[in-house]
Amino acid sequence: MHPGSPDTTARLAAWLAAHLERHRLTIADVARDLRVSPGQIRGWLTAAGAHAPAEPGEFDHLDSPVKLGAWLRARIADAGTSVRDLAESTPDVSMSTVYNWIKGEHLPPPPVADEPDRFDLLLSNPALGLGLQQRVQLDEIRRRLTGTSLRLDAAPEWDARSLPAASRAFTGRRPALRRLDRLLADHGRGTAVLAIVTGIGGVGKTALAVHWARSAQVRSTFPDGCLHLDLQGYSASAPVDPATARLRLLYQLGADPHRPPPDPEAQAALYQRLLTGRRLLLVLDNARDEMQVRPLLPADPGCFTIVTSRARLSGLDITSPGLTRLDLDALTEAEATALLRELLGRLASGPATDEEVHALADLCGRLPLALQIAAANYLTHHHPQRHPLAAYTGELAADRLGELMIDPADPATAVTPTLDHSLRHLSAAAQRAYRLLGLHRAPDFSEAWAGSVTAEPRDRTRTALGELVQANLLTLDQRGRYAFHDLLRDHAAALAARTDDVHERSAAVGRGLDHWRHSGFAATMVVEPSRDRITLDPAAPGAAPERFDDFDTARQWIEDELEGVVTASAHATETGFDAYVWQLVWICGNPLGQRGQWNRLVELGELALQAGLRTGDSEAVARAHRYLAHPAILSERLPEARTHLQTALELHRADGDGPGRAAVLHSLSYIEERLENYAAALAHSEEALAVDRERGFLGGQARALNEVGWLLAHLDRVDEALAPCLEALAIFEEIGDRGKAAHVADSLGYLRHRLGDHEGALADFERAADEFRALDRPFELAGTLDRTGDVHRDAAGPGAAAAVWQEALDLYTDLGHGNAEEVRAKLRGLERPDPAGPDPR
Repeated sequence: MHPGSPDTTARLAAWLAAHLERHRLTIADVARDLRVSPGQIRGWLTAAGAHAPAEPGEFDHLDSPVKLGAWLRARIADAGTSVRDLAESTPDVSMSTVYNWIKGEHLPPPPVADEPDRFDLLLSNPALGLGLQQRVQLDEIRRRLTGTSLRLDAAPEWDARSLPAASRAFTGRRPALRRLDRLLADHGRGTAVLAIVTGIGGVGKTALAVHWARSAQVRSTFPDGCLHLDLQGYSASAPVDPATARLRLLYQLGADPHRPPPDPEAQAALYQRLLTGRRLLLVLDNARDEMQVRPLLPADPGCFTIVTSRARLSGLDITSPGLTRLDLDALTEAEATALLRELLGRLASGPATDEEVHALADLCGRLPLALQIAAANYLTHHHPQRHPLAAYTGELAADRLGELMIDPADPATAVTPTLDHSLRHLSAAAQRAYRLLGLHRAPDFSEAWAGSVTAEPRDRTRTALGELVQANLLTLDQRGRYAFHDLLRDHAAALAARTDDVHERSAAVGRGLDHWRHSGFAATMVVEPSRDRITLDPAAPGAAPERFDDFDTARQWIEDELEGVVTASAHATETGFDAYVWQLVWICGNPLGQRGQWNRLVELGELALQAGLRTGDSEAVARAHRYLAHPAILSERLPEARTHLQTALELHRADGDGPGRAAVLHSLSYIEERLENYAAALAHSEEALAVDRERGFLGGQARALNEVGWLLAHLDRVDEALAPCLEALAIFEEIGDRGKAAHVADSLGYLRHRLGDHEGALADFERAADEFRALDRPFELAGTLDRTGDVHRDAAGPGAAAAVWQEALDLYTDLGHGNAEEVRAKLRGLERPDPAGPDPR
């Protein structure tokens, strides 16, 4: 039997159907294990003529004609057919009829007399792959929605007492589900009684709780059923007060609604008495705060409570022993992609590549609510064959919050009102902080920076940020840094546009940029004290830049804020702060270069150049050309670098800018050195030394002296080279510039190697390498290791150099630098001795 024959396919499908039935598995269970969509499992079964087994309560969630229509639309898409084809192959059913049902309109009641049952005729179409039991369930749904049900209400097998239907679109969340399952085991041992599921609006807290509550394991653990209550903490209506909530739970427990206990104390006593001795699950959904929850927690250890809330409810940590937290984040990329493909169906998602589906999922912030809205909008308003998914993603990117809604007034079908409700119970200060902080694009930020943006003292800023963290509108990591979810940042900025006038918004942006400018300047001058200072305008009123007294604190600030400053450089160009751009690039340029991120330097240099041209500031334009020259030199694009530097030199000379002219001369010297034009390079360095001596700038003098010594050695004037390098080292040590002192130590190691002092050379190189490692400067470290290997080769033979050359090669390879090939050649040369002898360079 050929493995690809129809008979093989049919047998495999039959085995799969039997496997589902034998092990009481749902299609969703198997789809999750195989990492495919449930629609694909149904497609396999249908294609082979095997019907998917009916699942108990499979269609319970279809509680409105609109939901039934949406399910039918997805089923048609999963089947790989179209409404036209389906209608043409179904007797007595027109295409317009199917479209009406899909839209949730004109759902037909069961027929009378000899009329055809068009609804069942459509469900019976083989293309949909529905079994008899599934059609029976759907017929009962149709009857229920049209008020013609023949069934008498009967007590369910497991008393779920108002627990919502499980979402058919639920996917992923395996770590959270496993953790809840472990809590269930702990509860059996008497150690777990309360779980709190928290996260931002739309992240799927209720869906997770309901999905888990309806699992077979939960039903068997809590034979007395489940109580569910929506506390409406973040709904359009007012939150349910604790007394009313307790009464509603009492009625679910069987208390007589016509004879409630006369006072709150009696109600509380009756509530706890009715819970005593029961093994029961309590789901308190959408809680606003601890005061809502505490009076409802069971005292009997046989009950287990799961609470969902957008707030962290931190007060319960103190008053409720046995509490476990599950902080729900956005879906993983794989989960979001699987959910989108399930929601879109095979017809819509089949032609789309994984990258296109990933792009749409990322644009939705991988939030389940946003993904469901986006999928519904796409299926409702677009035809997959005429409007590809990528085109829809582009439309969504242009107005993300505007597109992520079906009914603007319904939080269940729109992201913006869902997030709006998260703010209702916050203080005015926290709401203002949320709006103004959202105007920036920093990937994360500090409390100090937030204080500048809001122009508030640190204590008030800390309180406002704490509120936002408790409300899950901001995250706080172990470093003490705050961050927005992407959709929340967009929501905050949109809310600011609706609430705050343009002057307030512009001032908040300016204060944030000022904090980075002035704090970054202060940190840079501590970490690189020999660097030329720049002149900044005073910070705006309300901004409170940071000051630094020690190297480690300043270096940590640069490490923490680097990405924020990079982002701010682009943001400044978009918000009318062109004059700030070159200054922000001045702060982040050297750290990026030291990490080998030269492509980003090019992008920032272009931003600075365009901003300088717009403002007409010649200093900004000249510095932008210098910024562009730096990565060009490091990437061996030397003619391009020379062009940028010549333009900058002309501008600096026209302005009478001595510091700028000296900086350009240093870079021109480096270009000539790379071209092995050592005499020309020396001339540039000596000219720069003269300029810096004339203006009394020690940092520039030391840099030039180091260059002079290095170049003299390359001109075989090694005896003259040592003195200027030692003088440079003394200056840098006096100033306290560790990075520049390491550069001089590297030069001294090279000179001593040339003089035959191998021991002294290795000591200098070791000092330089240790410092470059400590400062996280891989490019400089690679050069030092390369030269260290040369010393080892000459002192102890070729084999001794292999380890350091390999480390240098790895660094250059990671950086993508051309020097990697030179080091690779040295390593290859270890296998065949060089008859010409070692090259001390």
